[in-house]
Parts: sequence; structure tokens; C-alpha cells
Amino acid sequence: MDGLDFAVRYPFSSEARAFIGDLQLNEHIVELGTERILKALNGTASAKVIYHESDKKNEIASFAAARMILGYMHNSFITNKFAVNESKVMHGYLNRDDDTTVDKIGKTFGIHTQKENERQMLGIPVYISFSPKAPHYRLINRRIFNGLVEISNDEKKRLIEEAIKKHIEKIPMVSDPPVMIQDAAKRIIDELPKHQTKIEVKDNDHPPCIMKLLESVKKHENLSHPARWFLATYLLAISMEEEAIVGIYSNLPDFNEKITRYQISHAKKKGYSVPSCATVTTYGLCCAICRIGTPIRWHQLDKSNKEALRK
Repeated sequence: MDGLDFAVRYPFSSEARAFIGDLQLNEHIVELGTERILKALNGTASAKVIYHESDKKNEIASFAAARMILGYMHNSFITNKFAVNESKVMHGYLNRDDDTTVDKIGKTFGIHTQKENERQMLGIPVYISFSPKAPHYRLINRRIFNGLVEISNDEKKRLIEEAIKKHIEKIPMVSDPPVMIQDAAKRIIDELPKHQTKIEVKDNDHPPCIMKLLESVKKHENLSHPARWFLATYLLAISMEEEAIVGIYSNLPDFNEKITRYQISHAKKKGYSVPSCATVTTYGLCCAICRIGTPIRWHQLDKSNKEALRK
């Protein structure tokens, strides 16, 4: 893989910046950047096969244009959607690239592993910085030796994906961009998916663990797979309509309507029960000492008991 192809795959890299250093912003590049954002919003971002050198440079420049548009919009929801989807596409590249390339990208973010007795190890501070919010990655569930965490190759790529996402999310504000950037921002707002649902809940509507998850969804924050599963089983158990649940999940930055509908419908057909409080604790999602055994029992408590348990 030559330097230009590397830059196309990883447009945040110094190599990418070097290739587009003398490239002027124009309507075509801004259009490519706009489409890049819209595909992320619709969950259709994917890897591209590009053959001509000029097209490759335009593709790299489209990433920079997209960041300029996002910097002008200053919309955390759209920026997060873009970061999540772009990092997933790049994770796909990491899965196809050789170890040398993976190591090169990892070192960009300080993810530098070392070998110890055939184990691949990473320092705890770096591991904590980029580990996903899932029980599997919690330190208590990891093998640790002398301040180093053992990780697999797949886990290393997942950590790099998270590092890329966090890097892309850090977009500086752009206060007075060219008119073409402002027009692109207006178009994105006009074409923003309309299925996003406003989440309104009152105090004591749900147990603290569920309230916390719903607050995260309202802020368009990503949820771990166990958190999504737990939330879905709970919402189904309180007889919420599937369409309403899909609407809630549409607030997630990596929302895919087709997949979400299938998973919720499958969970309903199978009749999966709500995880017990003990299981929720192992997920790392318990945030209060309710002692009610299972979150679904919350609805059997009277108002005074709910108030007491929330404190």
C-alpha cells in the first residue's frame, strides 16, 4: 500500500495532510464532504475503491471539508454520528491491513504494545483512555501484569477505533467559513433524518439505572451492547410499542434503523426477560442501591419508596 492509499484510508494522518497541503477548497470537495456527513447520519458510510490519483486527493480533502462543516455547525449529535461511523469504516481497513500498518496507526495515539512471553501488553493509562464501555474491557475482567494489560489483536484494533473516534470528535469551532461551507451546513440540517425522537421522562418513571441510560441516549452518547440489550428488554417489559423504542434508539450516534427494528422485534418474539439487578451490576450499569431484585419491580413500589431509593 503506497502513501496515498494509506492517506485515503486514514485521512486524519500526517500523510493525509501532506497530500492535500496545496489543494484548494472548491465546490466539488465541499459536496464530497457534505455527502460524507450525510452518509454517516444515515448509517451508510462505507469503504470506497478509488483508482485515480486526483480522486484520491479529493477524497482525503473531503474529510477536511467535512470537519470544517462540522466545526461551523457545532452540533454535538451530528459530530458524534460522523465520528462513530468514520471510525467504524477505518476499523474495517484495520482488519484488512497488515500488522505494521495497524501498529503505525496505534502509535499515533500512543497505543504502543509490547511483547512479554508471547503476550501482547499495553500500559494501563493508555488502555483506560481508549477502552470501550463494555464489561469485557473493565480492568477487573482483564489479565494484568506489572502495570500492563494483556490484549488480543482484535482488541487492539477496537482500542484504535475508539481512539480515532475521540480524535475526530475534537473539531475546532469555525466561526466565519466560506459561503459554500455555510450552504453545506444548511443542506445537512434540511436532510437530517427526521425519525429522531425527543425523549421525555419524569422523575421516578423508571429505576435509576434506566434513567441514567435514557439520559445518555438523550445526549446522543453511545451505549455498550449490554446497555442496549438491557434497555430494550426493559422497555419491552413495560409494554412500550416497538415503534417508540426504535424512536428512542434513533438518538444513538450509530443508529441503524433496519438492524434496530430486527433486534427489537426478535427480542419481543423470544420474550427475553429483563436482567436481574445482579446481572445489571456485572454489566457495570447499576448506579443505586435499590435492593429490588430486578429493575422491573420498580413499578410495584409506591412514590415514597421510589424517592427513598433514588437518594
